[in-house]
Amino acid sequence: MVSGASLLGRVVILGAALVSAAVDPVVIKGSHFFYQTNGSEFFIRGVTYQTPTNSTPIDPLSVSLTCMRDLPFLNELTTNVIRVSYIDSSLDHSACMTALATSGIYVMVDLPGTVNISATNPEWNLDIYDAWTQTVDAMAGYSNVLGFFAGNNIVTNISNSPAAAFIKAGVRDMKSYINNKGYRDIPVGYEMSASDNYDVMSFYMACSNSSEAIDFLGISDFNWCSNNTFLNSGYQAITDEYASYPVPVFFADYGCVDSLDGASVPRTFQEVAYIYGTQMTNVVSGGIVFEYFQDNQDKGLVSLIGTSISALPAFTSYSSQIAKITPSSTFAAHYAISNTVTPSCPTAAFSASPTLPPVVNKEVCECMMSSLTCIAAPGLSASTIAEVYQNICGTSTQNCPALHGDGSTGSYGAYSMCNSTERLSWALDTYFYFNETGCMESDYAQINNQNITGEECVDILDQAGDAGTGTITSLPTSTATNPVDTASSSYYPTSYDWGDEGLSPGAKAGIVVGVIIGLSAVVSGLVWYLWKKRRGEFARHHSKTTNDNQDSRRSSVPEDPSGLRGGSASIVSDDSRDMSELPQFDGSYMGNSWGRSEIDSRSDFPDSPAGREAAMTYLHSPLSHPSDLEIASTVIPPSPMGSVKEIMPAFRTRQEDKSLASIKKMTPMIKVSPHEDER
Repeated sequence: MVSGASLLGRVVILGAALVSAAVDPVVIKGSHFFYQTNGSEFFIRGVTYQTPTNSTPIDPLSVSLTCMRDLPFLNELTTNVIRVSYIDSSLDHSACMTALATSGIYVMVDLPGTVNISATNPEWNLDIYDAWTQTVDAMAGYSNVLGFFAGNNIVTNISNSPAAAFIKAGVRDMKSYINNKGYRDIPVGYEMSASDNYDVMSFYMACSNSSEAIDFLGISDFNWCSNNTFLNSGYQAITDEYASYPVPVFFADYGCVDSLDGASVPRTFQEVAYIYGTQMTNVVSGGIVFEYFQDNQDKGLVSLIGTSISALPAFTSYSSQIAKITPSSTFAAHYAISNTVTPSCPTAAFSASPTLPPVVNKEVCECMMSSLTCIAAPGLSASTIAEVYQNICGTSTQNCPALHGDGSTGSYGAYSMCNSTERLSWALDTYFYFNETGCMESDYAQINNQNITGEECVDILDQAGDAGTGTITSLPTSTATNPVDTASSSYYPTSYDWGDEGLSPGAKAGIVVGVIIGLSAVVSGLVWYLWKKRRGEFARHHSKTTNDNQDSRRSSVPEDPSGLRGGSASIVSDDSRDMSELPQFDGSYMGNSWGRSEIDSRSDFPDSPAGREAAMTYLHSPLSHPSDLEIASTVIPPSPMGSVKEIMPAFRTRQEDKSLASIKKMTPMIKVSPHEDER
């Protein structure tokens, strides 16, 4: 019996672990585990290893001294697998994982942690996906990671069986993520409870194609108690049920407690001899005892007081039983896979559709967000998001169909896999369009300052449809190839703050005035250039025809040419219906006009009085005078402080389409406030 380990001993173990931690990865062939290099069969001799807590979960692999303390006890139990229910992906696990590898111990990791798929209101979305992939990223680099659980004991009867579709979608996307990231082929599986007598769930998880099916099945079973037998414990039924199951099967949790007080009646672990005996090893690949630490379930092997560990009677019972096993094994090279038939997806007493929720794709959700006019305000708490979303959409799939999924019918909204902030944004955008209250008046919403839909999003949005109920089959290169940032924070700008309403009115007016003045300068330069060019052509042409048209031209020469360039006509858009006229042109912005005294001093004008008079008449005639090119007057903006309301070039008319689609396509520089006549 190991009573403890000195600090020096722990340091020595840790030092040795850090020097050499190479471990032969375990792989799957057919329905069995094998060591990758030597090909011998791998049977799980495992213990659930999760530090007990009354509140915040504890990551047991993040504190190296804790691992060093427990390694001698685990080694005495000949443990080769521990199961960890919670991993904090932000912490370092290298010291513990290296020490475990040196002792030949592999790790099974539960992906859900604190973010699980609900049995009653199941969802598969970016919030869950992000949490799970972060755990994968934190652990996939260690060669002694045996696999990931994508859930445990969620589906227990026909009423909650639709949740199976969402669990299976999680398996599919985790397998895809692991593959696309270039990680080692780490299997992903699921745990179900044998006590629920709902074995149909296990066959649903293995049906369909391999990219969606689980890689292993864990069974939670506490039915073998004292004086039980292979038959009446249910072990015979398990062996028969899974004899042709296509993937490895093992006990993910086992160890019956005969009374409420496990300390007074210690577990005998009689089932160990059968789990690793000839009656079961062809079907079952070992098991994981529940559990290492004693807690309020009284199923622990050791007690933890402070930081000290003491072995309990159950430790002795299990240790003596596991030491006796001699499982009959084979080598991968000699093993012929016989379970080649993929199970059919069940339909009787089962309500989950073989059609799974959409693949989680961050880019799809970003495209959806870019199309919205009204979005959720940043920084909302999770509870606030859930409350507002519930008030708008509820839980019925008939409300907000773009955001809901139904595992029983296999119908899912195109954006049901987006995160909670994105789904709330879609709900708010729809709500404020069809209700009187304006987006800017809500404490939970704001105008979308990034309402610009790029070309790459057009096809995605078309597939989703205006109602968001279409199926997106052509996906952009995706989420699965890169670590996923939290989508709720990646969409909102971080380097600037425009506030809830974007730029201030003064800033907008300044921008518009600056743009128009700049355009005025360009047009002025163009007019000057064309005038100079025409003046030379006139000098050559009109010197020969002065006597013929002198009288007619003299009658139209104005006394004061100032302000005549462009005449006094106002400028109106091509389609002038229901639009306001812009201010009349002010000729003073176009530079000085030529006076007679200035023309008299120029050498390139005609010498004869008649020719010079004709030149003056031509230069000061209105733009309606026939010519090869007619130049429109420049728009001069009114003063921002004046009483004339500024009209932007892209203003809307009263007859314009005001559908949701047309509003979403408007430029974000134009803000449309809701009016009674537009609803």
